[in-house]
Parts: sequence; structure tokens; C-alpha cells
Amino acid sequence: MDKTLAIGCPDLLKYCAITRENTQPQTLAGLFNNLRCNDDRMALDTLTKDQVEMEQFTYSGLVALLAQAIADQAPELLEGATIADPMRGALADVGQKQSLVQRVMERHGPGLLLSVGQYLDTSAETPALTVMRRSATPRVLAEKFMRLERYYHSSHNTWIETHSSAFLCARTSRDCPATAGENCLIAGLLLGLVMAIGAQECRLEIGGKSFRPHDLRDATFAPETETARCHITWTALNGPSDQGPPTLPGAGDARLSDRLAALFETDLGRSWKSSDAARLLALSERSMQRRLAGESQSYSRVLRRARMKAATIYLVETETSLAEIGYCCGYADQAHFQRDFLRTANVTPRQFRLVNRDAEGVV
Repeated sequence: MDKTLAIGCPDLLKYCAITRENTQPQTLAGLFNNLRCNDDRMALDTLTKDQVEMEQFTYSGLVALLAQAIADQAPELLEGATIADPMRGALADVGQKQSLVQRVMERHGPGLLLSVGQYLDTSAETPALTVMRRSATPRVLAEKFMRLERYYHSSHNTWIETHSSAFLCARTSRDCPATAGENCLIAGLLLGLVMAIGAQECRLEIGGKSFRPHDLRDATFAPETETARCHITWTALNGPSDQGPPTLPGAGDARLSDRLAALFETDLGRSWKSSDAARLLALSERSMQRRLAGESQSYSRVLRRARMKAATIYLVETETSLAEIGYCCGYADQAHFQRDFLRTANVTPRQFRLVNRDAEGVV
């Protein structure tokens, strides 16, 4: 096997060997080497292309969720519309979303948009929305939501201030402000996500009015009502908790680096902080770092290993888009994911997926 390749990505090659039992290692290494010769140029091209695309598009999972709400409440508004399949790509035309939102506001008002989050339980699972619904706390959910908007270079962003039983949300824009309909869509989605992680007796305050979830469909606002700010409140949480150490496999005897990796795997879509990880492992940050060093490991190395393991599974076993994989593995942006994967595997994620597909036919 190619020595450089083996040093660059031993875990990834091991995973390939497991998932491609009939693939000869020499041939697989050769396929990697054939692609690797142009890696620097191709990686740069990929990063530039992906960033440009994200600035022109929106998250397809949100568009699909909106389309489901429209199909249930006002199916005539979908006539002539083509809805991107979120399982075939993470990006959808931002103009398509804006057109649907405008149609809804003109013919039905804000109620349908505010109720979009109530369709999360019946909608098709999409990786990014699934990652958010698995949040241990509202604070973790808020971080994931804000990171999703940054990840896709959204021209409109939501700042979420988290309190013990409330979200205080404010919408900001790089260029022209978001429309009232777009603000209602995001407010409704956030309410649905808060409910999905176990928040009880939720209320949404927007446009000077307060709504319970079952009242949302009938919501109306006066023209020019301010919708850029909203409050989401709840009385209790019945979902998972982030307050105590989770039950980890082999916690009594396993090495700390293995326990830390297992902790990361409970929610890889989270932007893990070393202070949070140490608290959940019942250690101080200094003790955690010292014990990891004693195992010739580091916090960042264990986190990267866990992310790369998850990324390879997404790349080999699913059709999840490259953009969405990076988000679901906890990266701040697509460029960071591409660089980290290239540094670890000596190939880009796109090339890694291509190699594994080509390897299926190699005997």
C-alpha cells in the first residue's frame, strides 16, 4: 500500500476495507493517488464553487418543509412550482423560497408560515434538521441554528439570546431586510424545533401578539407590523439534558480518549467546547487535557477523529450532499470541512466519495 496514503488516512482506509470487502488495497491506494495529484487545485476550485453556490441558494430542507405546510393548507399555491428534493442536495434556489413565501403572504397571510415548524414530526427526515432536533438543550439548539445560517452564507441571520425558559430572537441582514413573510417562516421553524427537543407549553410572541402552537394558522398582522424580533417561551423541558455526565460505553475501564470520542458521537452536529466536554465527563479542563496528553492524545485530535469517522460514513453509505455533511459533523463552514478532510485523508471529500464508488467495481 502507498506509504504516504497509509500515513495520511489510516482510519479512512481501514473503513474502506471494511465497507469494500472485495477491493484490493493496492488498487484502492492507486485510485487515491490518481486523484491526489491535482488535489490542491481541485480543492481550491471546489471551495470557491461551493461558497459562490451557497451565497445564491438556501437550505433545501427548509423549502421542502414549507412546501409540505403549503400542500396541507393551500395546495393550489404549489401549482407550477418545482420543489428541490432535500435528499438529493442541500441547496435550493433562494428565489423559489422567496416566491413561495410571497404567494403565501399575499393569499393567506402569516399564519401558514408561522405554523411550518408544526410539520417537523411528519416531514421527511433531512440530516441538518435531524441534527438540530437531537439537541440536548435549547442553548445547543440555538448554536446549531445560528451556525446553519452562517454555514450557508445566508444574507439574513438570526441572533438568538438563550435564557432558562426563553429565546429572544432578532433577525439581521447584510443587504436589504428580510420580508415579514421570511421572518415569520424562521420564527415558526424555531418554535417547532424548540418543541421537538421537549419544550412544554410553548408560546410565540411576534408582531405584538402572543400565540400558542394551535393558534398559529389563524394568525394575522396589520400591514407594516414589525416581525424582525420574536420571543419563544416555554415552562419546562422533557427532552434530553446537558446537566449531567451521559452514560458512555465502558466508562469505567475505557481510556479517556475513547470516552471523549464516544461523548462527541452522541451529538457530532454540536460545536463542542472543551469546557462542556470536561464537565460532562466530570473532570476539570486541565485534568482532561493532562490525562489526554498521558495517552498521547489531545482534545482537538480526538474531535477531528470523531468528525472524520462520521464524515466517511456519510460519504460512503449515504447520498447526503457534501455541504450538509460538513454541517452535520459540526464544522463552522464548508471550507473548514474541506481543509480538515484534505489534511487527514490527502483527498477531498468529493474525491473520497468518487473513489469509493469506483472501488465497488474493482476486484
